[in-house]
Amino acid sequence: MLFSENPEIKSSHIILFVFWIYLLQPLNAQTGNQKSVYWQLGVGNTYLYDNYLSPLPHDGISALFSSGSMKPLKWGLPDSSGTSFDEVKWFSQCNYSINPVYGQSSAGSTLLYGNIDLRKSILRQIVSDPKYHISTGAFAALSGGGRYSIHNGNNPGSVDAMFDLGITVFSDYKFILWKRSMIVSYQGSMAMAGLAFSPEYAESYYEIFYLNNHKNIIKFTNPINKQHWRQQLSLNIPISGRKSSFRVSYWNEGRISMFNNIRTRVLSNHFSVGYISYFSIL
Repeated sequence: MLFSENPEIKSSHIILFVFWIYLLQPLNAQTGNQKSVYWQLGVGNTYLYDNYLSPLPHDGISALFSSGSMKPLKWGLPDSSGTSFDEVKWFSQCNYSINPVYGQSSAGSTLLYGNIDLRKSILRQIVSDPKYHISTGAFAALSGGGRYSIHNGNNPGSVDAMFDLGITVFSDYKFILWKRSMIVSYQGSMAMAGLAFSPEYAESYYEIFYLNNHKNIIKFTNPINKQHWRQQLSLNIPISGRKSSFRVSYWNEGRISMFNNIRTRVLSNHFSVGYISYFSIL
């Protein structure tokens, strides 16, 4: 069955696809604008539950790698003519993250999990002060991954494929400590709509991919049947004037869904360290 034959997404998938392409288009930055690029590596704990594979929850150690960039934007608007993050009203973010997990249950079974998330955000500054800023905007994210049960011989794995549209909030506060100008920042995001892949509860992936049983496998998501949030609290410590900083972060992320009687939960907490580089766009 083609996606357009599914009445649940017939009226929505074209709009979501066009909006996704729009957000991925190159956004013109003013020549000489400041841009930041960061890399972070973290460890933590993740709780896993997938009743398609096992009735038991699993949890264990997990890793996080995240990389991204932020840059001011100019769209010819009167309030977007600045050349730095302190002056500009509009800016964009790109983020790429990888999250592998090794989980175990109380019965000793093992569940492996991995996820890749690609995210593009556009924000507008709504509060500006020499010491703090508050911005809000929208994001589009494409993520994929899945779980694999080592001790499950029948249907040992499940696949995640999701597209999300949501809202995001970003704020930062500058302060002086030990004669250094430091920045503490917070960013939170919540998915509001999107698309997700999900088989039926008793349906095998053999039926989907080899017998071409594509009925009801693409679901339209909303905050009722799927909750996905991410929070990041960071401290930036300058290490080379204004050209680079050392970053320490705490991450909290959750993915909860219920499609076709399949319940999944991925709840994670990570601490990470990283590096930020600031430079001008040529």
